[in-house]
Amino acid sequence: MKQKIFLTSAIALGVTYPAMAVPTNTGTFPNDGYMQEDYTYTNAATADNMDSVYEGSVNAIAEYTEIPYSAAEGFYLTGVDDNNNATTAECTSGNFCPGVQSTTYENNAFGNTGLQSCSTATSGAYTLSDAGASSSDQCYRTCSGNITLSHATGVSGNDYYDGTNTCEPTGCENGWHVKPRLNLTSTIGTSEGATIRAYIDNKGRFIEEGASHGQSYYGITDNNTWAVDYGSSKGMLVGQVRCSTTPGTINWGHGITTTTFSTETNIADETGQEGAQYCYCNVTGYKDGNGNLQSLSSVWVFGVDLDSASYCARDCSYRCSNYMRSDDSDYLVLRAEVLDSVTGFQSEPASCEANVININWYNADANDISANNAGTATYGSDVRTPVKAQTIKGKTFKGWRFSKPEQTDLP
Repeated sequence: MKQKIFLTSAIALGVTYPAMAVPTNTGTFPNDGYMQEDYTYTNAATADNMDSVYEGSVNAIAEYTEIPYSAAEGFYLTGVDDNNNATTAECTSGNFCPGVQSTTYENNAFGNTGLQSCSTATSGAYTLSDAGASSSDQCYRTCSGNITLSHATGVSGNDYYDGTNTCEPTGCENGWHVKPRLNLTSTIGTSEGATIRAYIDNKGRFIEEGASHGQSYYGITDNNTWAVDYGSSKGMLVGQVRCSTTPGTINWGHGITTTTFSTETNIADETGQEGAQYCYCNVTGYKDGNGNLQSLSSVWVFGVDLDSASYCARDCSYRCSNYMRSDDSDYLVLRAEVLDSVTGFQSEPASCEANVININWYNADANDISANNAGTATYGSDVRTPVKAQTIKGKTFKGWRFSKPEQTDLP
C-alpha cells in the first residue's frame, strides 16, 4: 500500500504572508548600549548586551535627552513644532523679553519662559511697553498724568523705567511758547557751506578764517577743537578732533561718502604717538543765533589718513573744520552723516520758552534805546528802559507806561 504524502508548506496550503521588513542600517552593538532607530545589530542578542538576560523576555527602554531651546532678545518661546524646532513670537506690549539662552520643554510647554511683565519688574509703576521690548528699561508710563513740565499746559511722550523720557509740552502758559526739539539736520542743513570757521591746533594756536570776531566769540579754548559759524539764522557748531592709531575708511567721489564710525562713546586721543595718523572729528555743542550754547554728543567720524602722526596732530582740527564748513558735494554728505548722528544722541526735548516781547518806546531816541538794550524783554524777566526820554518843551517827563498796541489813547 502506498503512503500518502501531505504537503505542509505555506505554498502547498495556498497561504501567503507579507514580506518581513529589514532595517535599513546594519552595524555592531553600540558600546554605550543606546540602540538607534532602524538598525540591525549583528549577533547582538547576547546576555552581555541584554542586561544578563538569557531567556524569557527583556525590556528595551526608550531614553531621551532634553533639547536646549533659545530665543533672541525681543522674542519669547511659544512651543515646539513637529520637527522639534522651537517656535517663537515677538514680545507683546506690556511685557519685555530679554531673550532665552537655554531652557527645556517641560510637560509639553515652556510656560512663560522669556516673557516678563513690566508691571511685576517695576513694582507696578511702569506698566507699558512696545511690542518687541527686550529689557525692563523699555517699560514706560505715559508722561501725561505722571510728569509735570515747567510752564506746560499739556504734555505728551513717555517716561521710561531707566530714567530717560520723551516728555514734551503740547502747549504752554500765557507768556511762553513751545520751543521745538533741536534737529541740526534741518537747522544747519546739508546743502550750503559756511564762510566763517575757527580752530585751535595741537600747539594751542587759535586760527580764525572769514571774520575777526576773536576766540571768545566761538567759545573754544582747548587744543584740537574747532567751530563753524553758519550765520545767525542757523547757528554755530563746535567740536573736537582726535588723532588715532585706529584706521578708518572713506570713499570720496561723486557726492557719495562711506565712513567708518567709532562704536565707542570716545576714541582715545593718541596725538603724537607713533601711527596716530588717522584724523577723526565729532560735534560737542551747538550755539544758536542768540549765543546760547547747548552741549551735544556725536559719534566719532573718520575724516582722513594724514600719513604721519605729526602731520595729523598739526592739521586734524584744520581738516575737520574745513569738512564741516565746505559746500563740496563730498563734504556735504559727510556733514549729513555727522548731523544725523548728533540728532540721534540729542537728549534735550522740546520745552516751554519765554516769549521775547518787542517794546516800542515812545519819545525815546534809537541810540538811547539800544544803549541799554531796551528794545526787547523776555517774559518774566527784566525790563530795561532807555537812557533818557526826549525833552518836550513846556513838559516834565513823568514816565513811560505800557499799553496794548491796539489801544488808541496813546499820547
